[in-house]
Amino acid sequence: MNKRVAAALILILLAGLILAGQLATTSDEYSRYNINWNGTSDFFGLAADKPSVFSYDDLPAGSGSTLLIIAPGTEFGGLSRYLYEGNTVIIADQSGNANIFLEQIGSSIRVHDQPVRSTSMEYKDMGIFRGTVEGDLFGSNVTTLTFNYPGYVTGGETVAATSHLSWVDANKNNIPDASEPLKVYSLIASETISTGRVIVIADPSVFINSMLVRTHTENIRFINALLEEELIIDQTNSASASGGGICPLLGAMHRYPALGTILITILFILTAVIGIRRFRL
Repeated sequence: MNKRVAAALILILLAGLILAGQLATTSDEYSRYNINWNGTSDFFGLAADKPSVFSYDDLPAGSGSTLLIIAPGTEFGGLSRYLYEGNTVIIADQSGNANIFLEQIGSSIRVHDQPVRSTSMEYKDMGIFRGTVEGDLFGSNVTTLTFNYPGYVTGGETVAATSHLSWVDANKNNIPDASEPLKVYSLIASETISTGRVIVIADPSVFINSMLVRTHTENIRFINALLEEELIIDQTNSASASGGGICPLLGAMHRYPALGTILITILFILTAVIGIRRFRL
């Protein structure tokens, strides 16, 4: 094999790697394959050893585990059984889709997709602000969490809330108008249902990459404490599973690890065959 052939093979390999990198990422908000500020790739990197569930029928029987759903869709069929068995369901939702499940299980908690603003802001942005933690969050001992343009929740027992100088900014002018009274809004609520527990966070952005940077130390402490739980991550009804390109293939490899092994083996065999043939030429 001469130098020209070798150089051509290296260039082809590099081009293939660049193309694969492009196809393996996405700009979908909350996606585990999104490495940008609004993706959850960093969280899933931290949670690499935590199992995912691709059907609620596959959730383990018995009590003691915790299911995390980030930015849910609308299909919750079969999930109530898991809750009633004495497990915990955490739903991070701003859209209001979680209300479908909350109504099914008779919870008093509701998610409201309205823009909350607060003077407890960070980065001179009233949509990014600190909420006060009023209850225990998995032993993390955090006193505040930073939220990113959240909605709010009503009902249940408040776990985290805004300051008194907060309002729903209906006209999005970042000013508390006369029709937008200053008050406290609940950002995280908890409720016991049967022998289980549901926790609702009115902001899936708690899990995005830009909220897990060093400056948000208490957010990171909360995530680390959550990862100490017997945690299962939902990929059945979550925006974190979305993505274009080859992301569906990556999702299948997450679900069926043997598939990834087979594909990698095939790739090595093809590379070896091509290399041997080129060397003989």
